[in-house]
This record gives sequence, structure tokens and C-alpha cells, in this order.
Amino acid sequence: MRVLQRTNTALLTTWLFLMASFAPLQRAAASEPAVIAPAVIAPAVIEPVIVEADLLVVGGTESGCAAAVQAARMGVQKIVLVNDIDWLGGQFSAEGLGAIDENRAHQYNGAVPIPRSGIFREVIDAIETKNAHLYGGVRRPGNTRVITTARPMVSESVFRDLIAPYQHSGQIQCYSRYRVSRAIVDDDTVRGVEFVTTGANTKPNTMIVRARMTIDASDWGDVIKSSGAKWDCGIDAQAEFGEPNAPETNQPTTDLAPITYCMILVEQAQQSLYPKPMTYDPRYFTGTWGWIGEEFAYTTRRLVDGKGFAEIDHADVLLINSPQIDYPLDSLPANVVAELEQSEAGASKKTLVAMTPAQREIVFQDAKRHSLRYYYHLQTNFPKFRSMALSDEFGTADHLPPKPYVRESLRLVARHIVREQEVEGFGGYKNYATTMFPDAVFSWQFEKDFHPTQRSWVSDEGDAGPWEATFRGNRRFGRGGTGRAVFPLRALVPERIQGLLGAQKNLGYTSIVGSSCRLHDQSIHAGQASGAVAAVSLRHDVDPAAIYLRPDQLAEIWEGLLEPVNGAPLAVWPFSDTDPYDDGFAAIQQLALRRLLGLRPTDTAFRLDQVATESWIERVTDAIVNAGYPAPQLDFETNATRREVAISLWNQLKSQPIPKPFRKNELDADDDGILDSEDPLPFTRGTVSWQRLPEHDGNPPQLPPYPARAVAINFTSAAGSIAESFTNDVGSEFSAKRGFGWRKDLSNNTRLRGTNLGPLRDGFVFTRTQDVWECEVDNGKWRVHVCLGDAGHEQSGQHLRVESTVIAEDIATSLGVFHETMAEVDVTDGHLTLTLGTPAGGGNTTINWLIAVPSE
Repeated sequence: MRVLQRTNTALLTTWLFLMASFAPLQRAAASEPAVIAPAVIAPAVIEPVIVEADLLVVGGTESGCAAAVQAARMGVQKIVLVNDIDWLGGQFSAEGLGAIDENRAHQYNGAVPIPRSGIFREVIDAIETKNAHLYGGVRRPGNTRVITTARPMVSESVFRDLIAPYQHSGQIQCYSRYRVSRAIVDDDTVRGVEFVTTGANTKPNTMIVRARMTIDASDWGDVIKSSGAKWDCGIDAQAEFGEPNAPETNQPTTDLAPITYCMILVEQAQQSLYPKPMTYDPRYFTGTWGWIGEEFAYTTRRLVDGKGFAEIDHADVLLINSPQIDYPLDSLPANVVAELEQSEAGASKKTLVAMTPAQREIVFQDAKRHSLRYYYHLQTNFPKFRSMALSDEFGTADHLPPKPYVRESLRLVARHIVREQEVEGFGGYKNYATTMFPDAVFSWQFEKDFHPTQRSWVSDEGDAGPWEATFRGNRRFGRGGTGRAVFPLRALVPERIQGLLGAQKNLGYTSIVGSSCRLHDQSIHAGQASGAVAAVSLRHDVDPAAIYLRPDQLAEIWEGLLEPVNGAPLAVWPFSDTDPYDDGFAAIQQLALRRLLGLRPTDTAFRLDQVATESWIERVTDAIVNAGYPAPQLDFETNATRREVAISLWNQLKSQPIPKPFRKNELDADDDGILDSEDPLPFTRGTVSWQRLPEHDGNPPQLPPYPARAVAINFTSAAGSIAESFTNDVGSEFSAKRGFGWRKDLSNNTRLRGTNLGPLRDGFVFTRTQDVWECEVDNGKWRVHVCLGDAGHEQSGQHLRVESTVIAEDIATSLGVFHETMAEVDVTDGHLTLTLGTPAGGGNTTINWLIAVPSE
């Protein structure tokens, strides 16, 4: 019989201590949070403690831990990691986000588009190993939407184990309960940081860390803000970066992604009811998000499914992280405004990023109250939750995590700011991104995904009454996915300030890109990349800003990430099928990053064990020679695999000097009119990494005039222009007089985007479910060309059948990119029939034009 445990965390913590490869401090009880080093009882000192370091990492977040470990692995000897609390691990632990979100192409399907890699892979493997010991061999006990789940204290122990060997070796020194007071800057270079103690602490009041390089992996970009580096936050207006889905205005300036105080609930043997909060009002939770019922709330972020696995002898454990407890930051309740204004006139008008720590704490306390209101609401309305108690694993008085879940921090004004149009899939989200930066340091993919950023008051009391979190404009969940993207080194480097790198969510990207690049794995990758960049910068005594134009030093970063002495290699190029532990992984990655594989935008799988054909080898050899290398020598017997060829090629090339790109202009290497300082592709003309293939440009393969019996239809709106030799279809129902049309009226399902792409590409007719179009033609064989796509938006899940032949299945097209396809069909009933979409829906199928020509 399954035994229900009463927050049996003492036993769990004991097990974790015994299992850990290293634990610097044994915990006396589960309610005591982990600490980096034992507290030292000493009288306060007046003089600050001075610490010398090669590399200072600020923030014990997942990004900060990864940065410190990567730098240590690449030979940096004196690393100081300073954390403002005791817990390590950021989202995984201190923020309570135990349902681990990671790279995802489109919706939850139990798979990842890029195999787990790097320090993230090490962390996940360690978490799943500890889960297996705790839960009867079950490595993934959540049985929920995400793949891997973990209790926050399990994740915290994993991060502690991760840095332990480097603490033992003396490479990493850790300090907890210190926050940034100011950055020490001289001649536009960060020389160190001054810290002050946080909370009840017996350590000296002030500590100064002098360092040659600093990485800001803090929650709110504390070093960046005080260094003089430029930063931004909130909405980016469309005019700023030309992003197609950005709003026209950046108002309100306080519109940031909401924070959330997550809750961890543990099943009890009997009811464990929470007292009614004084501020509880059901209207907080019954409006926009009232559809979320008991089953969804219970299962959608479950960490341990004690009932779902025969092997698990443990109570259910849940993470509560639903939109009902998202806490918007655009406007604040009256009581919070009053308290902020008491602290400083105008404080309530600041963004959360710009507030002082004390002011942010005022907001945090109200966000906590809101989460606890929802906990009471769950227990009041859903019987399953009446036996669910708040976990005591955080060691906090209110049983909530020590930090809120932070989705958005400041954004670094970096040497390059990554934009939406650069990360869009070239021809659809299944392909590589439009811009594949030459200074890539990690790969990623996710939906553009805003949680509700707007606080909407739901009573006549206005800001003194209940509210709910709602969406503002198109800033909402799941706005389509990016392509398989890479992140540039330049987006880690401030525009002017030297000796400083960004990490965690303090990166050089727009608000839209930040909504997509913020997950557990991506934050670890950003930290790992920063650690590698810092190591090479320190090795050569150069500022990171110069490295992207120095192939030899960029190669050292790649070597450190792809061929580590310890740990899992990092997937810097986003192949879908190369695991970091595969033989040849580094060779394949190295060739791809140097653009030596002759890849096309759709070549997202390397196919390691596929036989290397002569044409493939010729394409790769041409790419190598065109890059400036001598022609490689290949002497294989027949049936050599692509993997074997890649290993042989890399063994020949890795010891050769890297050809230096030819610079056509001192300030504009590729002479494309975009200065290197602003050019995402300094050595490739323009901003797009790929050539548009004819089948994706939206232009018919054959220009008019067409044969006499041919049918040429332009699907558009009633206001659409007429293209030469085409007849417009505006969604009307089939008419014998016209001889074509839809089985039902779709005239409301037409769009005209108002672009300069011409009438055949600017408009379309679409279906959200399934609809049928017919045209009277002679019986016989027909060659049918069709174009799908949208000049103004990305579209996914498009399906098309011509007669009985499926010619488009689950097709995605990005903004302004089209999918042209052709079928040879046999018409036997006098009607050419097209079936668009699927009965279940799930996406818009958008048809632009059709050309049908008799093939007999």
C-alpha cells in the first residue's frame, strides 16, 4: 500500500546528504536551507573584506553556477561566486520551478528539438539519478506536461554537487548572503564589485571583490545597472528594431513579464487546511482563468505522481505555477503603491528592475500574499487540494521559495541585440533560424511566450479591489516558435563597458526574443557560454568585445564548449539528432560552426550513420575549399558514414591555421552598407544566412500566359488586386456560374496584408479547421501547383490534400516565407478538389494561389 508522507523531508534530506558526492555543510533539518559555507560568528568589522579574483560571478543562479564551473574547467584559477541568498540553482531551486521547461519547437510533445547538452545535460542527468533513488527507480516521476521534474531541494543539492570539486580544488570560492552595493569602474572598465550583507548575517558588513572580469548572473542585472552600461526593460516599440510582432508603442514602460511566487504542495494523510487570508476574494480567480479546474491544476505541473507509478511509494508533490498567481508589474494595487511612495516619491512608477531591493521586497510580499490567496482558493473549491500542504523544504516562515520566479530582467544593450526577425525559422520553425550568427556560443529554440503582463481590475473598487492577470495585445502565450537558433557572443557583451559579461536573463535581446530565450536550459547555456568567453578573454588578456572578429580565439571558446576535459559537450549548432555523447559530436559541430558542411536551411538533422554519398561529399568538400582551406584528402572504402567522413575531415582541419575572412572595408567587412558594429553577419552580405529557395519565394514556377485549359486562381480578399492571367477567389461559396468556389462561404476568412509582395503573395483565404474548395475541370490527369503562406505572420499546422494526394502535412511557414508544392492527380468526377486543414484544427492553413495544368 502506498504510504502517504507528512512532508517527510527530514528523511529525504538525510538521503540527499548520503547520496551527494560532496556536501559542504550537513543540514540539521529539512527546513533549513542549504548554505555555501558555514556561518562564521564574528563581530562586525568596519573595514571591508578584500577578495582578489581572476573572475567574479555575481548570482548563484543556474547561469551563475554554470559560468563558474565552465570557467574553472577551462583553467581559470581564482573564481569568486557571490550569491545574495544561501540556495544555489535559480529557477530550478530558489525560485521553486521544479517542472523543468526546456527547448521546445511547438507545444508540449515529450520531445526536445535539440538533444540536451552541456552543463544542463549534467544537471538533468544528476536530477533524474536522484529521482530514481527517491522514487523506486522512476527517473521522471511527474507524469506531467514537461519531461523532467524535481523537488527544488533535490535540484539545489545537484548544483551544490556541481561546484563542489572546484571548491575542493580551490578554483571556486563561494560567498552567500551578499548583494551588490556598487560596481567599481575605472576608465569604462569594471574592476570589481562592492557587496553588502543581506538579512540577519554575522559576516562582515562589506566585501570588495577585485576581479579582472565580472559576469552578471544576478536576478536583476545589479552589476550592469551600477556599472554605467546601458540597459533596457519592458516593451520594445516596432520602430526600435523593426520586429514584425512588436507593438507600435512601448507603453506602458512598466510592462514586464509577471513574477510568480510558486508553491510546492505535498500530499498529507489527512486534510491540511490553510486559514482564510484576510484579503481573499474569489473574484481574483474566477474570471479569465476560471476555466482551470481541479484536474488541470493538479496535474499540469505535478512533480511526483505517487498514484501513477506502481514503483513509487511516496505522496503526490505538486508545483503550482498557473496564470492565476502570475503577478503583473505594469500597475500595482493601491496598498503596494502607498507603501512604495512612502519609501520614495515616485517609486511606484518605476519598473521593478529599477527599484531598490527594499522596494522590490514590498512588491514581493504582495505577490506572496496573492499566491497564498490562491492556495486557499484551491482548497476551498477543489477537494483534492484539501490534503495538500505547503512544503517546508525552503526553510522560510511562509513556506514559499526564497525568490519569485523571474521571467524577465533588464536587457543588456549589447554589441548586438538579437531581434525577432533574426530568430524566425527560415521557411518555418522546423528549419534553422534566418540569421545564424558566426560567433554562436549556444543553440536554442522555443515559442515566443509571454505570460499575462496586464493587471485588470475586476470590481468597482478599482485598484483597491481584486484583479486578474490578462494579456496585453499580442503579448501572450505560444505566439509561434523560433527556428533552430544560435545565440551570438556579442549579445553577452555590453556596448561600451569593458571587463563585464551578461548571463542569466541579463542578455542582449529584445523583449520578444527574451520571452522565448528564458528557460532552465537556456539560462544554463548562457552562463556556460559566458564562462567560456571569460576564460578565453582572461587567457589572452583581451576584452570579449574583440573576440568575434578573431577566429583563433573564437575557436578556443568552441573547443572549450565542445571538447571539455570534464562534463558533457554543449550543442552550439542546433542539429536535431547529434547527442553530445555521440562519437564524432565535436567534429560535426566544429564543421557546422565553420560553415564547412554545405548546409541548407532544412538540413537540421545530420544523419550520422547515413552513407555519405558522392554528391554529399562533393558539397562538403566545396564548402571547405571555398572557406579557404586546402582540399581535404578522403580515402574511404565504399559505404563510409557521414559521421566517419566528418571525423576524418576535422582531424585534417583542426591543426591547420583558420583562414581569415577577407575584409573588404575597414569598418564594414562585407561591404554591405551595415557597419560591423551593427551587422549580425559581419562577413556575409545582408542579414540573412540563407538564400531563398524558389519553392519558398511564393512566386509561381511558370509565368503566364498559361495553356488554354489551365486554371489559375489567386486566393485573396474582396479588395485584392487581380494578377495577370489569374482569377480571384475571395472565399465565396461554389457557384456553377463561376465554376469554382468553397463548399461553404469563407468570405470572412480572407486577408490582405498590405505588403509590397504583389497580389499573389499579399492575400490568402484560410481555414482554422477543414474546408473544401472545388473547380470544374475536364476529367483526366492534372499537374497542380499550390502555394501556402502568409506575408504578414508565421503560420503552423497547415495541411492540404489535392484529390486523394496529401501534398502538405503539418507545414509551418514563417512571416513572408511560402511553401510551394505540386501534385500529379487524376480527376474522375469533373471537379478538381482541394481539402485544406484538418477537422481538429490547431492551425491556420492559408492558401495563396493555385495553377492547374492538364498533363495529358
